[in-house]
Amino acid sequence: MELDITLSINKRHDYSHNTFILRWNPAISSYTMARLDDDMEEWAKGYWDYEFDWSVYDHQKARKGDRFFMVRVGEGRTGLFAAGRFSSNPMLGDDWSGKGREVYYMQMDFEAVFHPERTDIIATEELEREIANIDWRKGHSGEVVDAETADKLELMWRDFVGQNKTTYLHRAVRNEDYDSRSDIDKAVELASKAHAADYDLDGNPTILHPLAVGMMGRNDVERIVGFLHDVVEDTRYTFEDLENEGFSAEVIAALRLLTHDKETPYMEYIANICRSGNETAIRVKLNDLRHNLARGKEGGHLRCVEKHTEAIAYVEAALRGESL
Repeated sequence: MELDITLSINKRHDYSHNTFILRWNPAISSYTMARLDDDMEEWAKGYWDYEFDWSVYDHQKARKGDRFFMVRVGEGRTGLFAAGRFSSNPMLGDDWSGKGREVYYMQMDFEAVFHPERTDIIATEELEREIANIDWRKGHSGEVVDAETADKLELMWRDFVGQNKTTYLHRAVRNEDYDSRSDIDKAVELASKAHAADYDLDGNPTILHPLAVGMMGRNDVERIVGFLHDVVEDTRYTFEDLENEGFSAEVIAALRLLTHDKETPYMEYIANICRSGNETAIRVKLNDLRHNLARGKEGGHLRCVEKHTEAIAYVEAALRGESL
């Protein structure tokens, strides 16, 4: 098959949800250090009996499920001390500063809270050293950050929490209308349910393949799409089911490209993915092909090896910008 492909890929990493920096200066905020002291004492006892919310500057870009990292600024021990996800969409509320501004708030569910005066936190100096494009000492509370910054911040936070598991408080989600699972959690769970009791040509559980493809992803969206890439094509699940689960439009768009309509010749299907310019779909398809090629070689499935070898060469050439 000879097709002329012009491949235009958006190189920006994108994620299922935005990430926000919430800055807190207890010296000027209506939420004081004394209130945090009281709250953490109650939280340590398991009492989470009221909604916790915060003003968000970039509220137009915020929605339920978005990630937040909370940073203490001002005097004293400053730095990153808490993180979680928003459990509501933006809500117009009273201006805590008394200046009569229009302020939007988001309800919050914490995953972990470190006390900035009593435990280690990720210090401002470390944040400045590792992520220099953000002003960690001042600025608006509720500032959305770009995907690359979000990725670096997530890795720092996960590493820090892993090393300090005995010193933080975990807040259980209390909003019954909010699904606290990450999209990766949901993707793995849904894929496992969809492919249950199915086996591949070699007698192995089918779920092992999408799990492997998902783990090959370079970012969360590629991982989610990798875990789900065969769900609509090979099981009873539909795109509407995935949308109802709350997966982003970006994830659904990539999955639509990856789902093979058997009336479309295989190499035409591969070409359509490459022609789309959807980097997530292209990268996940390449991961899918590489894993299938390895399985085909191991199982001695020569026709599969030939088909996947040809497809890999096609996708790799497209990524190099070659006309095919």
